Order: sequence, then structure tokens, then C-alpha cells
Amino acid sequence: MGQDGRSRQELIDQIRVLRGRIVELQLPDADPGARRVRELLDQVPAVLWTTDLDMRLTWWRGGGIQAMGFDVEAQIGVSVIEFFGTESREHPSVQAHRAALQGEARSFEVQVEFDGNERWLRAHIEPLRGPGETICGAIGVALDITDLVRAEAERERLIAELQRAADRVKTLTGLIPICAHCKSMRDDRGYWQHVEAFLCDHSDAELSHGICPECAEKLLPTVR
Repeated sequence: MGQDGRSRQELIDQIRVLRGRIVELQLPDADPGARRVRELLDQVPAVLWTTDLDMRLTWWRGGGIQAMGFDVEAQIGVSVIEFFGTESREHPSVQAHRAALQGEARSFEVQVEFDGNERWLRAHIEPLRGPGETICGAIGVALDITDLVRAEAERERLIAELQRAADRVKTLTGLIPICAHCKSMRDDRGYWQHVEAFLCDHSDAELSHGICPECAEKLLPTVR
């Protein structure tokens, strides 16, 4: 980049900083109330912002800004499209800001990526009105709900896993008729089955055959 390019970028950066300080100048540091308001806004666990009629950021505050790794002044003057890195008119934030400029309030959730980190935001945007109720931009608030979304996804995963496990489990409950002589068992269709067949059809048990000591005495008296 040549000297002209650097000078142009420096000028753009300075303009952004000056835009960001316009609102600050409206609340003099000498006013304890104004300082307290700024301190409280910087601690709010959210992001609050305003944009102009060109959907460019004119002011923003909130603890969520630093949590996402942004510099407050560096983004002033950036458009919504540039901020989200999208050219799509269908992007929820772009649509919501356009709607606000037409007098319509909108709420939405959107997945965004900042410095390689994916975050979920829940936002609400309304028209920003000036004197005479004239719309002069948009005003919005957004909450970072990433932890909530991840917890819900984990909950859904566990429910699905438990459901799959439950689908694999077969249990025997209720009164099961069994023959007093041959020990065959009657199923719910009225058919009689040997114990082995009945258990295999109605459970996930795997049977192996052996011989108990009492039967061994009767059937194999010579075996000690």
C-alpha cells in the first residue's frame, strides 16, 4: 500500500473515532450522572447500538462488546453489511435494520462468527426516532445466548441418546401365563413357547445352556 493509501486509511480511521465521540461530547465528563450512565452501560451483559439511515454504526455500548473482542471506537462508521461480512440482503440483521428504517420492529436470532469463534445472538431492533417522530436510523440490543444454545443442544443430544437406549431395551412386565408342567409360556397372541424362545422374543437377553447340580445328579449319576 502506497503513501496515499495509508493516508486515506488513516483518515477513515480518524473519522470513525470522531463519529464515536460525538455522543460522548453530548454527555460531558464533568457531569457525574453522565459518567455513571457510561459506567453502567459498559457493564450491561449485552450490546446496545444505533445506526444511521445508511445502516452505519453511530454508537454502541455494553459489556458484550469486549466479551466478543471488539474495540468500541474502531467499529464506528462500519455498516451492518460490513460488520457481519455479508452481501446477502437475506441476512437477519440486514433485514431487521431495513425493516426498522421502514418503521417496523423485529426480533431475531442469528449465528455469527467473530475471529473464528461462532456465537449465537438474540437481538431486537426498532426504529430510532428524532424530533417530530422522524425516523433517523435504528436502535438495537443483542444478548449473547451462545451458552444457552450449546446447553440446549447438549440436552437434545442426551435426550436422543436416552431414547435410542430405551428403544434397544425390552422389558417383561405384567402377568405372564406359564405352564405348571412343562414351563412353556403363553405370549400375547395366545401361542405357547418354550422358555428359551419366549425370553429371546421378548427381551434382549442372550441365553447359554448348562446343567444345574440337581439335574446333573438325576441325569448323570456316574459323574462326580
